[in-house]
Amino acid sequence: MKRVQQGFTLIELMIVVAIVGILAAIALPAYQDYTVRSKVSEGIARLAEAKTSVAEYYSSKGTFPVGASTAGFNTLKAGYVSTLTCGGTADKCDLIKLTFSAVEPRLSAKTMVMSGYATNGQIVWKCKQGSDSTKVDNKYLPGSCK
Repeated sequence: MKRVQQGFTLIELMIVVAIVGILAAIALPAYQDYTVRSKVSEGIARLAEAKTSVAEYYSSKGTFPVGASTAGFNTLKAGYVSTLTCGGTADKCDLIKLTFSAVEPRLSAKTMVMSGYATNGQIVWKCKQGSDSTKVDNKYLPGSCK
């Protein structure tokens, strides 16, 4: 008499559970890094807004604005961004500094900086990290800021 198998054996179920556990152990940290990178991209978008305001001011006046209010960009806290300030050399807004809020613990009080200089009537921007104690980890930065 032939016996028909009715379901999975215990060893087969244990192998499937082990495989799912290994995949979860690899995928979860990668997903967490991905979510932090998306929060950093919000900061990059806020910096892009500020860069555009400064560039518009420069193209119409021929000089850098004195501060954020002169440039006309939003410096208020929003989302994962705590502060957005404008400063630089000789009271020019050629350096835009962004500080992340404590909403995301891995970005709390971390800073990013966009520094700009004028050449041939255009502003060239360079993305930088903050100082050693406040810089965003390289694994969270977009390729243009590494």
